Amino acid sequence: MTDDTHCMYFVERKKRFCRMTVRKGQQYCGEHRQDVANPGSERVPCPLDPTHTCYRSKLTKHLGICNAKQKLDEQPVFLVEGANLNDETIAAPPRVPLSQLDESVVETVIRKIHAAHDKLPEFSQTILRHSILEDKLNDESCGRNVKKHLLQNASLLGHLEQAGLVQDDTCFIEFGAGKAQLTYWLGQIIKNKSNSCILLIDRSSQRHKNDNKLRREESHLVIKRIRADIADLQLNQVLEIQSVKYKVGMAKHLCGMATDLTIRCLVKSMNGDPKVDVHGLVVAFCCHHKCEYSSYVGWEYLQECGFTVDEFPILCSIVSWATCGTRLKCEISSQSPKTDKRIIIGRKAKTLLNWGRVVFLESAGFRTELLYYTSTDVSPENMCIVATRLL
Repeated sequence: MTDDTHCMYFVERKKRFCRMTVRKGQQYCGEHRQDVANPGSERVPCPLDPTHTCYRSKLTKHLGICNAKQKLDEQPVFLVEGANLNDETIAAPPRVPLSQLDESVVETVIRKIHAAHDKLPEFSQTILRHSILEDKLNDESCGRNVKKHLLQNASLLGHLEQAGLVQDDTCFIEFGAGKAQLTYWLGQIIKNKSNSCILLIDRSSQRHKNDNKLRREESHLVIKRIRADIADLQLNQVLEIQSVKYKVGMAKHLCGMATDLTIRCLVKSMNGDPKVDVHGLVVAFCCHHKCEYSSYVGWEYLQECGFTVDEFPILCSIVSWATCGTRLKCEISSQSPKTDKRIIIGRKAKTLLNWGRVVFLESAGFRTELLYYTSTDVSPENMCIVATRLL
């Protein structure tokens, strides 16, 4: 129950009464008062932010002072909602658990996976090491989990350098930077390069970031972090990177949708105004089951392989077999042929999604290589794209 100074509205979601105070003689707070008997006193959702309401009679005034408007007005010019989403308006159907689908429907998708995968080339396992991490890798105080990340970073940075992407007058852009562990070690490599900078992009605010650690070290590097959803990022409008000639994208274990948004963001920036000279990128994949049709860059390739829009969510569900099957295999006492088969199908499905990204990048003028950059015992998500472009 509540007293006469608090709102009498029962919030069903929270299973309690609203705790807002009310005016004398009123039963409900301003948010929950719905007195339609008095013209103009009805509350309506705010057009700028429907999570709150305002009086219909005061809507015009509210739109001028709403906090949501202030946030929109303060939004940087390089953020445009949905800038990197698929231009196609076709929407894939909602995802349904495979167990709820007709078995014949799933089998049809599996047959298409096998057929498409049979046409792909063999992919090399090229595990590199970079000298900048050797001392840390030999440090016996590093735990197993820490060493796994170091091995991945060492290989990715090795590929970055082997591809000729580490040079003067370059801005390195880490998408989904998180705590910037990859960037920290990159910083050790490029800190003596002339006119070099680092741009970190992440939609969340991280504590104890390695870019702060890098700033405290003696270096001429310019380091900038921006908080942004990659879906909304117009890279060519970021002023701080325009004075640097080349741009190189990199990412480690971006979730499925974010990987495609990153690739589209880089490609779109090459055709924007001003144009961005994207020299190349190194991207390690993750979480293919989180891919979305609205952002996936390889949908034309999948269509050529015979996959329909309705089958895209099924394909993205099947990829989970590649990693979930491994955990299942560890839990059973004897190896199950059915489990082995599911793992293989899941890996093939992942590779097809990755290959669709290769095809998209090649159509944009990149020379690409899809490879295994680390072993499965270090990470089951062990594929990456290395792409370079002649400028």
